[in-house]
Amino acid sequence: MNKTAIFAHRGASLHYPENTMVAFEAAYKLGADGIEFDVQLSKDLVPVVIHDATLNRTTNGSGYVGAHTVEQLKSLSAGSWFDSAFTEETIPTLEEVLIWASDKEMTLNIELKGAITQRDHVVKTILPLLHEYELTKRVILSSFDHNVIQQALKVAPELESAVIVTAALYKPERYVKEVGVSGYHFMSPLLLEEEAKALIHAGIKIRPYTVNSEGLLKMYMEWECAGIFTDNPKLALQVREQLNDKE
Repeated sequence: MNKTAIFAHRGASLHYPENTMVAFEAAYKLGADGIEFDVQLSKDLVPVVIHDATLNRTTNGSGYVGAHTVEQLKSLSAGSWFDSAFTEETIPTLEEVLIWASDKEMTLNIELKGAITQRDHVVKTILPLLHEYELTKRVILSSFDHNVIQQALKVAPELESAVIVTAALYKPERYVKEVGVSGYHFMSPLLLEEEAKALIHAGIKIRPYTVNSEGLLKMYMEWECAGIFTDNPKLALQVREQLNDKE
């Protein structure tokens, strides 16, 4: 049976506004194994869920996320840009998402974002929340900033973690072990099958992003990737079911 986990990238973001509660709820109802979302800090150092450093693309606000207090951020619409039906959707705080997820059997892939000067604040504000809501066993911490991941692991080595890469690294097995993480999240399609197999053989959990075509979804599942990040979890779940029906 194929066990590749399906992660809804920023929620079910093909059909709902990304990184909103409605997108996460839709992914849960579809049966996704997990959700992926982005966390950065507000001006008053509250972890909030939004991808970009600025508000312009996914809200009706403007300027940098980090230049606004959480109260100011919560006053914005995070859904009207997508469709007027989602005007009431707001920027979630990390705590809101953790409360929502507490009684749901889903894995949360939290991508750490923000300025490199805020690494200490990111670690000090996010990790206590994961412990408070007893979700440390259902969380994967990932980031393009591999230094912040290392900092987090020094405080909470029990957390599952991964580096995110946008290039085809030389000897990634060695690098992943040096950083001290267990996961390698790579931009599709920057791995050959033999390179993927070598990583898997080394005990590293590989997860490609962002995979939306049926052909690539099927290919990565056949490679036995640990997980796949997709904007279309419904399609990914159908592909996995078809593969399992053939066995």
